[in-house]
Amino acid sequence: MPIRINVRAPNGQSRLEIDDGAPLSDLVALIREKSGLGSFTLKYGYPPRPLDISDPAQSAIIRDLKLHGETLVVAPTEARVPTPPPAPVEPQQKPFKPKAVEPDETAVAWPERGGYLVLRVMPDDNSCMFTAFGGAIGLENPSRKLRDQVAEYILNHLDKYNEAILGDDPLRYISRMRQMDTWGGAIELSILSDIYNLEISSIDVKTLRIDRFGENKDSRVIIVYSGIHYDRIAFTMDLSYPVEVDETRWSTSDDEVLQKALQLAKRLQNMHYYTDTTDFVLKCEQCNWIGQGQREATKHQKETGHMRFGELQIT
Repeated sequence: MPIRINVRAPNGQSRLEIDDGAPLSDLVALIREKSGLGSFTLKYGYPPRPLDISDPAQSAIIRDLKLHGETLVVAPTEARVPTPPPAPVEPQQKPFKPKAVEPDETAVAWPERGGYLVLRVMPDDNSCMFTAFGGAIGLENPSRKLRDQVAEYILNHLDKYNEAILGDDPLRYISRMRQMDTWGGAIELSILSDIYNLEISSIDVKTLRIDRFGENKDSRVIIVYSGIHYDRIAFTMDLSYPVEVDETRWSTSDDEVLQKALQLAKRLQNMHYYTDTTDFVLKCEQCNWIGQGQREATKHQKETGHMRFGELQIT
């Protein structure tokens, strides 16, 4: 008697049909063919539990495993070619570390869709916004490309992005934004939304407010703003999967993903995973100037051209 089994693998979801009297080895062979993987593990049910395929030739027939209608999650175990290391950063630029947030607190289970919504933490290198968005659309080392695109967009739309909007002479603003240590923010998100025809939903961890850049688009990406830092939201079928197979785009009609993202942001808020930009203390890493709040930092940036800041922890 044929039965149907859903399979979620890094290359997508498929439905298999197999006779319930067939051995497990036949199912493993089908999954290998569909997924293109030579070596993998299988999980099923909720919470996910492993299906032993270490010796499929001697295991029970499929009927005995009661897999009809189940969803099998395929996790690759093959050795992967390592990703080339990122370009080196200056010594004073330290990796961003979540404030007292452990890895199991940066993901929420989504059993209805057979996976997890996760926080992908970006490096704290003053390009986190560009990296968060660029990774969501599949760009490698996106900061340079996105900065140049933003600059060209402003040049081509000086009627819209004038000094009153930018808070500075457009040419000076563009020159600053092309530099790799300049922070990106709301203006850049709005421009990138237009360039890539995507809604960018930015969730503020402190307030749980959702700022939508580029409404009335068909697709969206979701990022998280924690005061002076941006991270990316992604969906993964298994926490052991590499980030390269993340799902990072959703239909703008999919309100469920926003609610799930807010659930994750609420967890981060409870862990105080944010910086209050109204009273945080910043230190200029170029001249050791110390000031309080984002407004003072912006003023110092305009007066000196300095753009490398770090939060100063007062103990």
